[in-house]
Amino acid sequence: MNPIQLRHVRKNLLDDFGELIDLSDMTRRGERDREQMLLSRALAAQTVRHLAGLDPGAAVSAVIDGYDDQGIDAIAVSEESSRMWLVQAKWSDAGTAGLSLDSAVKFAQGVDLVARGSFERFNAKVQAMADRISGALEDFQIRITLVIALFGEERLSKPVQEALDDLLEKLNADQEMFDLQVLSRSDFVHMVRSATTPKIDVDLTLESWGRLADPYDSYFGTASVIDIAAWFAGHGGRLFGQNIRGGLGGTQVNLTITQTLTETPDHFWYFNNGITVLCDSVKRSARNAGTVGGPVQLRLHGASVVNGAQTVTSIERSLRTAPGKVGAGKVWVRVISLEDCPPGFASDVTRATNTQNRVEPQDYAALDSEQERLREEFAIELSKHYVIKRGETPPEADNGCTVAEAAVALACAHRDPVMTTRIKQDRDRLWERETYSSLFGPRLSAQRVWQVVLLRREVRKALYSLQSRHEGRAEQILAQGDLLVSHLVAQQIQPDFRLDSENHDAEIESLSNLVEATADWLLHHVDAQFGTSSYPIPMFKNAERCRMLAEKVLADIGEGHPVPALPPSYRPLPDDGGLRKATAVSVLVDARRIPDGTMLEFRGQTANERRNLGPWLAADPRRGRATWANHRLQPLLWEADGRRYAPSTLVKKMLEDAPGRAPKAVQGTSRWFVVGEGSLVELADSVRRSQDA
Repeated sequence: MNPIQLRHVRKNLLDDFGELIDLSDMTRRGERDREQMLLSRALAAQTVRHLAGLDPGAAVSAVIDGYDDQGIDAIAVSEESSRMWLVQAKWSDAGTAGLSLDSAVKFAQGVDLVARGSFERFNAKVQAMADRISGALEDFQIRITLVIALFGEERLSKPVQEALDDLLEKLNADQEMFDLQVLSRSDFVHMVRSATTPKIDVDLTLESWGRLADPYDSYFGTASVIDIAAWFAGHGGRLFGQNIRGGLGGTQVNLTITQTLTETPDHFWYFNNGITVLCDSVKRSARNAGTVGGPVQLRLHGASVVNGAQTVTSIERSLRTAPGKVGAGKVWVRVISLEDCPPGFASDVTRATNTQNRVEPQDYAALDSEQERLREEFAIELSKHYVIKRGETPPEADNGCTVAEAAVALACAHRDPVMTTRIKQDRDRLWERETYSSLFGPRLSAQRVWQVVLLRREVRKALYSLQSRHEGRAEQILAQGDLLVSHLVAQQIQPDFRLDSENHDAEIESLSNLVEATADWLLHHVDAQFGTSSYPIPMFKNAERCRMLAEKVLADIGEGHPVPALPPSYRPLPDDGGLRKATAVSVLVDARRIPDGTMLEFRGQTANERRNLGPWLAADPRRGRATWANHRLQPLLWEADGRRYAPSTLVKKMLEDAPGRAPKAVQGTSRWFVVGEGSLVELADSVRRSQDA
């Protein structure tokens, strides 16, 4: 490649990230190896910086490369745009980096673990962000991009491409959530150039226009969607350089924009909020200057769309697919010149135009007379509050509910399990006309609404308790299948079931038992019907799969079959006074499997552990580290206090010291890991297998 371009990219990576990249795991390596690792990690940081719009510090925090990274070099999450990026990066001094099949397979395995929420296999850097990743995975609209960032040629080898295609097919079997992006040498050269290349200039013709010259020069009016599409076709994502986000792809909002453009383009101006453009200066053409009310032609120097990125990208996409029809569309455009504006004004405009409260689909429910009727019934018949408008203070739990909570509860109680998948796909689907009408009919009483709300609340409480008594895949299934469990429980209770009756305690106990049995049957059938390698997150967004699961579970419960035993890995091992842990420790000590002084790392196995311990561990990293000594009873020297502990005793102490509750049983040897090798229990099992052989 061009040696000058290579030097530019290399210098850019070292200048921006050289002082920030963590190389603490490379202290025993030579200078050459350290530099190559720095550049590779810097390339990963530059990738997420570019894709997620992060500053250098945040980009470096996303780099997880090191022991137990499971083939992933960086993970970046954007809650705002419902996006996640999983990055594999390769640097080459010669600009010839490629991805081997072994690296692709390892990356695929790491992605698979992330998709399952199995963070215990990852290093401490991932442990620190596990709760955030879990939250993103539970986002109804999450889009996850697998990024191969190579400082080399763009083309992947056929075996590597096939391996990644197979992975995507598997991940997207239930719902399309994952895609693949390959960044090559030319992309990184462009990233460096983009920081110094001239700003974007675009032309704009406005009809029915106006001008506001004081205090800052601005124009507003109607533009053809053809002009707007030309902007994006010519400049791509650079058009949104000052925006807080770029185009988000196939979100529900963008699909609605596209639908309006392709079906009723003449209505688009009325239905769309329009576009706001900031520019360094505006030049007005002399053409049509003397025409009263005629169009005005503008040249925008240094232009950036700061509000309306989704509108722009949806227009361009629609125009490519249906140019003859979409071309008739018009869009509202506002242009603000920054020529005489004070410092910081551009950022203020960007922030304000992107943070104003938008009208949500739920808000239209407040216009429905049936909602007003329910609110009156809640007040008169139940002496409770029913809040139907966003922004109003929600009532205390005992005093009522909101229309949003009622909608979810009614969807769970509906006879069709598909209603729960609509919530998982996009909560806004509750307010679509067909779904909304099925939930809130004219015969719906306040008493019925209140009972299903109470039922949903109690099922959630019971499930939360159950999750703490399950591990790994089972915990993930219960977390993702919570709505389907609520549906299944609702189908089993009698019509006169009341949670606010005189037998409240007995009803709660009966309901808890029902939830546990239902949850166990669901766990069984998820594995029996779709295999133990199926992905829980997309499964509960799939209407056909949820309908099948509901039929299987209700049939087995209805026929009185005994609940099948779950795999041992789904439940925490009983503490037994530390006996089982001592056995694992004894095996390791007798075999001298782990040298004295080896550093161990704590990794939470459940969402509750990660949630309770995550911030506490981050506040003092010593809390998550211990040193091994070949001692049968107390092999761990905890770095936080310098005292010795048994593995289970130490984990319990950590959970008690942190702002959370200790579980009834904990398998400490499954929580402490030798970095790069596995947990204590896994190492003990490997010793047993070798001895048996």
